[in-house]
Amino acid sequence: MSKRRKKPKPQKRRPAAPPKPEAGLQALYESASRAATEGHLEEARRIYGALAKDVPDRHLKALVCNDQATLATLVSDRESALQGFRQALAIDPQCEVARFNLTFLEDELAEANKPEAQAKECPNPSLALQACVAAPTESPSAGKVAILSFLFNWPTSGGGNVHTAELARFLAKAGYAVRHFYPRYAAWGIGNVEGAPFPSEGLDFTEQDWNVPAIQARFRSAVDAFAPDFVIVMDSWSFKPHLAEAMRGYPVFLRFQALECLCPLNNVRLLVETDGRASQCPRQQLASPEACLACLRERGHQSGALHQAERALAGVGTPEYHRLLCRSLQEAEAVLALNPFTEAMLSPYARRVCVVPWGMDPARFPWPPPEEERPVTRLFMAALVTEYMKGFHVLHEACTRLWKKRQDFELVATGDPAGRVDEFTHFTGWASQEDLPRHYRETDITAVPTIAQEGLSRTSVEAMAAGKPVVASRIGGLPFTVADGATGLLCQPGDADDLARKLAVLLDDAELRRRMGLAGRRRFEEDFAWDVVIEKHYRPLFVKTNHHETHERHENGK
Repeated sequence: MSKRRKKPKPQKRRPAAPPKPEAGLQALYESASRAATEGHLEEARRIYGALAKDVPDRHLKALVCNDQATLATLVSDRESALQGFRQALAIDPQCEVARFNLTFLEDELAEANKPEAQAKECPNPSLALQACVAAPTESPSAGKVAILSFLFNWPTSGGGNVHTAELARFLAKAGYAVRHFYPRYAAWGIGNVEGAPFPSEGLDFTEQDWNVPAIQARFRSAVDAFAPDFVIVMDSWSFKPHLAEAMRGYPVFLRFQALECLCPLNNVRLLVETDGRASQCPRQQLASPEACLACLRERGHQSGALHQAERALAGVGTPEYHRLLCRSLQEAEAVLALNPFTEAMLSPYARRVCVVPWGMDPARFPWPPPEEERPVTRLFMAALVTEYMKGFHVLHEACTRLWKKRQDFELVATGDPAGRVDEFTHFTGWASQEDLPRHYRETDITAVPTIAQEGLSRTSVEAMAAGKPVVASRIGGLPFTVADGATGLLCQPGDADDLARKLAVLLDDAELRRRMGLAGRRRFEEDFAWDVVIEKHYRPLFVKTNHHETHERHENGK
């Protein structure tokens, strides 16, 4: 029998406590799920069949329909499975697990129907699907991973959300059974998810149940239904320790995307004065809680509305919150930082801190083609030009000074509206994740002029993946990401003169640009490609505990 490409299994999911269903129906659903998981398929079919007639809530009804379709795959009933997944989406278009399963099955059937596949001796699509359901991976190190987000939307241009999505997708590709949990709360504009390319479960909240105990209980119930071996808490600013508290008993990994929980003001320790001047704060909440609280009293109004609401919900500034934050760091299986700079701030307060960078999808960035001949050298900035901390104003000022001496370059940025801005500046409009690789390919130098202490700089890594040199600020995680003099050049943050000088070095030397671009590509392949990040960092972290220990930790956490 020929080997077939491994794919993540279709997911049969328990409900995320839909809005106030009858307790008896909820208990029946959990009974059916348990029966299916334990292999009592006839009993599961009987209970699901009864539920399908009686469940009034559309969320739960869609999940029942999805589960029935998943059971149909076990007896190679492809038509019923396809119909079931489609019906689940018709009942609840937000049923992401049904969308994932439908896409999986359609792809599997399409692959099996290719002439080259039919010519081989291999199981038919439904049997292959059954094998994926019964055994998602042959790897003895793989397990079940729950990924928790608190501030998630999809599609998105936010680096943290893209990282969450890609982590889920590539862990699944590596043989782990993955499920992503996130809240849907309209008042905050979070949980707007459409067509997520990975198994996700949205947890619906109303204004009445949007409080810490209810949120913790809902997450705990949904995660318990999945029964993971490991939990990763992702995008959740100040609320991170509350999610960790809800997951006590599981091996929990706390992912720090920037300086959240260290800087409750804006996650990057950036102070902006009334005259517009920016400065870097040397303090952090774990070491100086009183100073950070005083800063919030003075500057809290400078934060965005979501930052302010999230801080208030989490209880930032109270002694109880500080104790909870410290305990979550001490109890975490590991705290994952993006760079040594953040690791150093967290290490005195956590049991174990590991530097684990974001991964990037190498398929988006094939090996860079030879550099095209262009009439002028193109500088590119991929960021929101209206977001002060990204530093477009510094880059534009640097280019203004260069333009007075030379007119052999143009500045291209992902700003709105698209079109010519001035003699040397052009805006492309918003660029999707699909569009960005093309922009990098058409670039000679990528600029990252941030004035904030960011965690890694996704833009820098993407530029290196595309084989382009980077000129970036010497701040935050950028000295870790960009090897100064090898893959790019670093400049003083906020210093337009220094930035202009570093840009001029690369503008004057095409061969240096080429060498730095190739060195950046090698660094990307060795340190930032997802397959490398999973094997080098995540797989060693996910050392599976024995069944007794996992069960004991799970029970103690309840």
